[in-house]
Amino acid sequence: MPFRRRLLIASLLAVLVGLFVFWIGPTAVAGGVRTWLWWQGRQQGLKVEIEKVDAPLLRPVLIQNLHISSAGNSPCRIDVKVSEAIADLQLARILTGASGRAIKALSIKELRVETHCSVSDGTEKSRLVWPILQKLLPENLEVAKLDLRVESGSTIILLRNTSLSASQIEAGRFNVGELTIASPLFRQTFSNLNGATGWHDNRLTLGGVTLARDLALQSMTMDLSHLGNQRVGIDIDVDTFGGKLRASVSNEWHHRHSIWNIAGSAAQASLAQTSEALGFTGQIGGLLHACKFTFHGDTQDLAHATASIWVELTDSSWAGRTSELIMLGAALNNRQIQLQQLYVKQRDNQLTMSGEGALPSNSSDWLRPDFHGDISASIHDLGDFAGLFGAEPGDFAGQIAINGTMNARDRKLVGHLAASGKSLTIFKAPIDLLNIGLNLKAAELEIEQLELNRKKDFVHAQGKIDMSHTHDYSGTLSVSVGNLSDYLSIFGKFIAADSKPTPTELQVTIESGIWDASGIVNLPGSSPLHFTANFPLQIGADWNAFLISPLKLTLEFPSVFLASAPQYFRPEIFREGILSGKASLSGTLQHPRITGDVQLLSGKLTNAPMNLVEASGRLTFNGERASIDFLNLAAKDVDLSFRGEIDLHDTNDLSIKILAVLPIFDLATQPIDCASRIEFAPLGLTLAPPIEELEFRGNLSKGDWSVNAKEGQATRTVRFCFGQGAGEKSLMLGAPRKRTKRR
Repeated sequence: MPFRRRLLIASLLAVLVGLFVFWIGPTAVAGGVRTWLWWQGRQQGLKVEIEKVDAPLLRPVLIQNLHISSAGNSPCRIDVKVSEAIADLQLARILTGASGRAIKALSIKELRVETHCSVSDGTEKSRLVWPILQKLLPENLEVAKLDLRVESGSTIILLRNTSLSASQIEAGRFNVGELTIASPLFRQTFSNLNGATGWHDNRLTLGGVTLARDLALQSMTMDLSHLGNQRVGIDIDVDTFGGKLRASVSNEWHHRHSIWNIAGSAAQASLAQTSEALGFTGQIGGLLHACKFTFHGDTQDLAHATASIWVELTDSSWAGRTSELIMLGAALNNRQIQLQQLYVKQRDNQLTMSGEGALPSNSSDWLRPDFHGDISASIHDLGDFAGLFGAEPGDFAGQIAINGTMNARDRKLVGHLAASGKSLTIFKAPIDLLNIGLNLKAAELEIEQLELNRKKDFVHAQGKIDMSHTHDYSGTLSVSVGNLSDYLSIFGKFIAADSKPTPTELQVTIESGIWDASGIVNLPGSSPLHFTANFPLQIGADWNAFLISPLKLTLEFPSVFLASAPQYFRPEIFREGILSGKASLSGTLQHPRITGDVQLLSGKLTNAPMNLVEASGRLTFNGERASIDFLNLAAKDVDLSFRGEIDLHDTNDLSIKILAVLPIFDLATQPIDCASRIEFAPLGLTLAPPIEELEFRGNLSKGDWSVNAKEGQATRTVRFCFGQGAGEKSLMLGAPRKRTKRR
């Protein structure tokens, strides 16, 4: 074949191929873009929906109505909507996977972004492919309208009517119609913000933004250059009311670890003006004279993090609390804490502390600490000073002085601590005189003196604690108070001011962690209540260990006239009655052996469960069992009478069987699986079978109780659910109507 003819054929083929490419190219590119976006979204756990893709030959791609949303149960859910986007793609880099940007320019007409992050247990991991996301960062970006909502826990950030332009070769602009920040600490809205942008080497810089008068964001740089390696950073420079705030924050996350690098500084910042401008929810004031802060590590593993802080704060105030000067310098490095200085001055109150030590790796390490420190305090108004640390007004008052030094290493303690005070109030309990003397000697802590006096009331204690492996301790404790009711407010009990005094005495001797206690409570108008107790109480032991520890307890109260006795229940229950008894307990709390009896006669009640108004009964203990000799109760419209027995063999499975002397009936019209209380209603003549037996079963310490109601051969079980939102569900029982007494 002649050369000219072959050349002509080749030329015709080239033209045909070009025409084919010209004809099929836009369709192929559009389909390829749609498929690539769908595939990448699926790989990264995202759902991608596109209404239309238009790809003219040799021109940017037009995408209309793009919707991207989270597809799985990721802890952070995202929803992105793009009305129209024009992207100048680098197809060669996309198809070949070559390094460099995949998008030369990106222009978006309207963009709406919503993210919601919740607390995750770590089982759900992000599937985002970060190198791909970095590759999609464009060289030039323009967004005509952006609406953004970021929600994380209780914090919400909103951006409305925002426009942004950023370019590699020239400065851009951004405009924010409205910026809203709402969180437990800050709530503020900024409007009509304007500034310049810079976009170089995958770093976006915003600058020249005036947030409020004398509050300006000089620059904020977001570093996305290492996004593919799962690392981002941000640098902030703020001028605030004559002061400066600078911060640099970066985060690197791999697998389950998230490493933070934080460095910040502040100087001459007015806290009152800054907090008001930022919408701080609390009222704070003062001058932040100087502050430096650094942190490196995982916030979920602070024991292996490093951090440092230096703060000098003058004339500070927050929530009604004030101080003249606070200086704090501290550092943390691999469990080692160094308190360089803590100095607090509040008028005539001063506190100085310094020292260093190691964070314990487990609970038992608290008893073999490694630290040394010094403390010196001269407090002339304890109430005002304690208010700095959150105490309520009236909880503390008086004067106190503290001095001491401590050193602890290799289970050896050396040092001393002395405290003295007068005219004190501690947790609302008045104390006229306080003296504390502690000596630290090698592996022993000696309580040389612990003395609290109020009028004729006193608490005296002394003892020794072995800080070695055994944790044994010994000592004595003497307590004498003229009125026990004066001190029950410490435990949340409030007694009427006009109640009669209740003198109380307590004597305790402790040997190797074994407590031997005896005491007497002189209830007004009644015979004294005597008690003795002997039980082990080891340091570090939990409640389950105490349940199976041997103990002995005796209690004797020949006659307690309830009308005169202080009412320790709120609201009051007993108005009248005589309570008497004598009991002795041995064994353990889980498997007790109890002998003795308790009797209540002529009890008059108010605000009682089941609307009871009268109660009398006698309970006789016989080792692992107890008999309810009689239990007579009266409500407004019914009289009730019972007898029964209690199985005390295992208090984790306590059984109380009640037999009705007067008939009672089950009035439930429909089954219930959970009841919050029992109610009795008056009942006329009925042919229904009576309840032969009520058996209550449950765990004495945990409270998971149920009742079995036996009627002939049938038994119905109802579970009690106190404090579990049971609402108004009640176990309704009926009893014959109370007979009206004839005159």
